[in-house]
Amino acid sequence: MQTARWVLVLVSSSGLLALASACEKAAETDGSPESAAGVENASAEPGGHAGATDGSGGAVPGAAGSGTASGGSNVTGGASSHETGGASGGTGGSHATGGTGGDQAPWRPFSDDSPWNTPVGDHPTLHQKSAEWIADWVTSSPYGEHLDVNLTGYSIPLYWADSSTPTYTVTCDIGGEGFTSEDGFDATVQMPIPDGATPDPESDGHLLVVDRARELEFGLYAAVNDNGTWTCALGATADLTGTGVRALKKNANPWYLAHGARACGFPLVAGLIRLEEIEAARIDHALVVAYPHIRGGCYTSPASTAQAPTNDAHNDRGIPCGGRIQLDPELDLESLGLDGSATTIARALQQYGAYVGDYSGAMSLYGEASPEALTRWEKLIDQDMIDKIPIDRFRVIAHTGPVYADDNAGTGYVCE
Repeated sequence: MQTARWVLVLVSSSGLLALASACEKAAETDGSPESAAGVENASAEPGGHAGATDGSGGAVPGAAGSGTASGGSNVTGGASSHETGGASGGTGGSHATGGTGGDQAPWRPFSDDSPWNTPVGDHPTLHQKSAEWIADWVTSSPYGEHLDVNLTGYSIPLYWADSSTPTYTVTCDIGGEGFTSEDGFDATVQMPIPDGATPDPESDGHLLVVDRARELEFGLYAAVNDNGTWTCALGATADLTGTGVRALKKNANPWYLAHGARACGFPLVAGLIRLEEIEAARIDHALVVAYPHIRGGCYTSPASTAQAPTNDAHNDRGIPCGGRIQLDPELDLESLGLDGSATTIARALQQYGAYVGDYSGAMSLYGEASPEALTRWEKLIDQDMIDKIPIDRFRVIAHTGPVYADDNAGTGYVCE
């Protein structure tokens, strides 16, 4: 079992420095973030900020597009049940009636009719550019032609909260749904945060807390705990009984309701691979995937914002935020020699597929990644087995709605 694949891509689609730049530009115009010009010079230097002032492809709204990923899983240890701050999963969301594995369906967020919980179907219509986009996807990563499951860096630490969990005032540069502000800036929320909760250690600094009693997600990007004072670049809540789809940036009123802690606006729990799912050998929802050549400046539902164009994420190539890929359902998984965990993930990719949700330096899926979770993953997942999933056997499903340009600055993004 692989224990040390230390491949990290220290490239972020946006960050606090970019956010500050965007806020200054907004102040120089009419004070509205919608009129701020995007900055599109990405940095590939370690610790740099790839992307723009706007992780959503335009100006300030979406400035916290998280978009980076490790090229590997790097798991250690192994143990028992749930993360710090909670017990056996959530009470909100839904339970699948048909499964991809064992008989006991793990808890899953969002309603049964959510796009995250809807199988692709037996005979989906493929996107007209499916072959072109998959050919590009296959060769897009400098780390090789394989999928990774991000765990020790550029992933999502998940914690569970209940009525006994301490509550903190969290102040974010931009706050979306659930946050209090006058104009989306310097927004605050009362957030339950379990003792010992720590953001992801890499530059994205994601932190996810699921409040089981309120059936609510709290998602933060670039979260910082300074001796009990919590801040972030962008935060938003999400109703775990709803569809998991935010108001589209095109229509959102006020503007900040479109934004989440991912570049494409998704809730952080959406598409996340959880320990209990691997243990139950069934994942009954779509996954979220990130890759280097995500199409910059464009989005389609269930995405609500776009990834900013970067040196990798061009506006004239790739699958946009919200695009859905599927592992060929005719592929015989038994012929691949996968172990149980990799089979569970591959089966979910066949039945539910994955939505493109972020920029990444590699082709990345995401697993829950609190410190306690990381002590358990080694016994559950082998990255060499994930590598056996053939990435050239994916296909792009036709979009279910229009593709929108996320173009506050008027730079002329071209979308389908």
